Amino acid sequence: MSFALFLASVVLQSPADTGALVFEAMRSGRVAERYDGYLDFAEPPQPALRKAVGEINIRRRALYVDLAQRRKISPHEVGVATACKLFVRVPEGGLVMMPDGSRAPVTSAGAPLPSYCPTSNED
Repeated sequence: MSFALFLASVVLQSPADTGALVFEAMRSGRVAERYDGYLDFAEPPQPALRKAVGEINIRRRALYVDLAQRRKISPHEVGVATACKLFVRVPEGGLVMMPDGSRAPVTSAGAPLPSYCPTSNED
């Protein structure tokens, strides 16, 4: 497994209750995966969902900073690259936020990808 895939799997891991809450919110389109590797809200969230998403984003930020320091690039660059991997994991019915701020639905064909994302499974 490449480090990018490992990172993508790690940033999605969370305690069972938190993970289930966020996954359901993503599946229903209330939480969107952003182009920069973070989660965002498509509508005003309940406090428990706000807290769960905040915890995931904090863990993601820590991982992006760590990898950025080791690779001598910016955390933003790590987040953007990771988002390409995360977009494909958003469940059907979910939303992804593109770099222009628009939100696109995930269909049975998968998530639309920003133009800078590779179109193959190669890293």
